[in-house]
Amino acid sequence: MMLLLALLVPLAGAIACWALGPWLRNLAGWLATAAVGISFVATLLLWGAATQPGGVHLALFSWMSGFDFGLTLDPLSLLWALIITGVGFLIHLYSIGYMHGDRAFARFFAYMNFFIFAMMLLVLSDNWVGLLVGWGLVGLASYFLIGFWFERRSAVAAARKAFILNVIGDVGIMFAIFLIVANVHSIRFADTFAASATFGAPLLYAICAGLFIGAAAKSAQVPLHTWLPDAMEGPTPVSALIHAATMVTAGVYLVARCAPLWSHSPRAQMLVGTIGALTAIVGAILGTAQWDIKRILAYSTMSQIGYMIMGVGVGAYAGGVAHFFTHAFFKAQLFLASGLIIHALHNEQDVRKMGGLRARTPLAFWAILVGVLAICGIPGFSGFFSKDQIIQGVLENGHPWMYGVGLLTAGITAYYMFRLFFITFLGEYRGNVDPAQLGMAPEAVGAEVAHEPASTGSGEAHAPAWVMNLPVALLIVPSVLAGWLLFSTDGASSPWSRFFAAQFPTAAQASAAAVPEWATALIALGVVLAGIGVAVARYATRSAQANAVARLRDESLRMPKLLVNAFYVDTLIDGVFVRGARLLGSLFGRILDPHVIDGAVRGVAASAVGFGVLVRALQSGLVRAYALVIVLGVGCFLAYYVFGIPR
Repeated sequence: MMLLLALLVPLAGAIACWALGPWLRNLAGWLATAAVGISFVATLLLWGAATQPGGVHLALFSWMSGFDFGLTLDPLSLLWALIITGVGFLIHLYSIGYMHGDRAFARFFAYMNFFIFAMMLLVLSDNWVGLLVGWGLVGLASYFLIGFWFERRSAVAAARKAFILNVIGDVGIMFAIFLIVANVHSIRFADTFAASATFGAPLLYAICAGLFIGAAAKSAQVPLHTWLPDAMEGPTPVSALIHAATMVTAGVYLVARCAPLWSHSPRAQMLVGTIGALTAIVGAILGTAQWDIKRILAYSTMSQIGYMIMGVGVGAYAGGVAHFFTHAFFKAQLFLASGLIIHALHNEQDVRKMGGLRARTPLAFWAILVGVLAICGIPGFSGFFSKDQIIQGVLENGHPWMYGVGLLTAGITAYYMFRLFFITFLGEYRGNVDPAQLGMAPEAVGAEVAHEPASTGSGEAHAPAWVMNLPVALLIVPSVLAGWLLFSTDGASSPWSRFFAAQFPTAAQASAAAVPEWATALIALGVVLAGIGVAVARYATRSAQANAVARLRDESLRMPKLLVNAFYVDTLIDGVFVRGARLLGSLFGRILDPHVIDGAVRGVAASAVGFGVLVRALQSGLVRAYALVIVLGVGCFLAYYVFGIPR
């Protein structure tokens, strides 16, 4: 029952905050945070049983043969559940301070708890239907949270966009489930995986492709990635929750959970690995063209999830899942630290209007520095171990071009993340500079938190409450140390490898790695240092700092339109699908519906009226008229048979 407690307590918290919000007021935040904390403790207490062979299984009910619903906790779902509730707890605690004073304070925490419940249902279900229900509820919860400030049209548009693109993924998963049920006659994961070896190659590829459509939409893989940067319209804690611990990693979980399927389909592995590699480098390139601090982090999330998808796609399951683990900490830390800056600068999010913030936001300075070092893969920080494990893993599984993409992406990541760090914290404060001098439109001001006062331009920072500082400080520890769980001297006996020893299938590697692991680490470090060097030369030298305003203006004005418009993917989608759908709707509304459909209905009605007029004319009530009709009828009958048509 402990497993059921871990699942349902956040749901109970959501219901309580929603129903009793007007009476709870500020207590709603503490209630919701406690609910997530209880879920985390309950999950942690199941550690021993979950890591035993077979894990923990709780049968809920059976509808009919093959349709058995239950919960399962094994090493994979245990890891996700601990991150969802553990990091989710810290984000909830942070939100108490960040959202203080909002008119919909209780409603916000109701949505947050509901989000945690939906993610827990997704990762704990032992069957496809339960996963699909959790999958859909996560999309619904994200719609509520991204559009939380629904008074702003941009927030509503972003929420709608995220919901629609994720529904596309839902359809893909439903298609795969239909194929599975039709061939396995069961919705249980175990039954599907046991039968996967008997599937023909076309069927297995179709199932994997359908599942991956869902994974690509939820984890913002190209071309279904455009909702992710727009999701920054939500409050900063929402961005941290979606990008670090929960929603965007659901696709990684799905591919890792379905490892037995992918391991039998090389075509599906190539599909997933290719999309992941493409997403990693596209996200990194787009990150170099952003000025909004949250959008920079959003594109970095897109890129890092691409790494994870690439890893689990080609068979480097442990590496891909390891990067999920380390990324959850340093990305949550980066978002929450950016929230400290946004909160301190009266909702300013454009890094061109920052600068010189080390003294004003010292905790944010150290937290972002540690997070940047971790995401860049500097030795000793968590990202170093997990990212290099993916890069080496794709090479060992026979994909040298993905190996090259992974290394190149690491260098670009180092450049744009240190670009963010240098522009934000070095030099002098630029909040009082005319936006036109920075290459900004005059109206380009941050306006994330509707209930807080607009920036006065003075740059005076308001110290955040301890409930905001504490989670950021705590996240620094795993951002540094979590990666050491992946370290081993012989490459096989790390705590991480022992934890997942029986979780993933052991497929034969396509080829021996041409580059040893230590050499990959050195090459990756060299590429990262090169990226940092470029960032230092452009933003951190004395001359760059002396001419920061002019340099930022020139860079803003000279930024390639292709990058500013994110490769025009949104424009393409709008032109082909959105406008195409509107044109099709206009065609139906103006031509087919009134003239064809309604015309057919009106034609049937007119025919009935005309036939009725004809029949009514024959019903005169005169006996002689009826007799005449009978005589004519008899005459016609005799003429037909006597003088009629020859046989």
